[in-house]
Amino acid sequence: MRLLPSLLLTASLLLPACSGGELVGVHITLAKDGSGTVTMRSLVDRKTPIAAEARTQGANWTARASLQCAQGTFQQLGDLKIGDGGLRFSPRLGDDQPHLRVYVQRGPAVEWVKALVPELKARQDMAKVYDPTGRTDEIGQAIRLEINVPGEVVTSDVNPTGRGVEAAHERKRAHLVLPVKAVLEAGEELLWDISWR
Repeated sequence: MRLLPSLLLTASLLLPACSGGELVGVHITLAKDGSGTVTMRSLVDRKTPIAAEARTQGANWTARASLQCAQGTFQQLGDLKIGDGGLRFSPRLGDDQPHLRVYVQRGPAVEWVKALVPELKARQDMAKVYDPTGRTDEIGQAIRLEINVPGEVVTSDVNPTGRGVEAAHERKRAHLVLPVKAVLEAGEELLWDISWR
């Protein structure tokens, strides 16, 4: 019998903008002074039992998956670095049209991706727990970066572009969807530029 952890179910209900493929990611809420909040959602190949297992009788638990979330604050976005600086931020906030550049390192050993998702085989195994119907082959195959800014987003562009890489915006939010497979391939750093007014 397989276990669908309540955390995964709750997360999928609370995160309507994220499909099963985009469960993981980084969300930043930026204030005018450069401070803000960072929330990270990471997929974990969990070995230890959860409370639901201990409170259930007659089942032999064979697989687990877990979505872990953490939230913190920062004083200046430019000081925030994720995964040994593989994901870093360069804001310019004092202009009439503020701007943010996000540097996204690519390659097979990038630490910022490993902080959010396990290896492919683990993601495929966890898909069987997440979706016991068998229609989902892999979960966590894309990482969603979201930034809420203190104004209306004017542009959200990424260079170079690639298959499955999507930069978009709506009102005060810009987002970038990155397929894990594409980020783990060797290649030049991606530059995600956001401006707002």
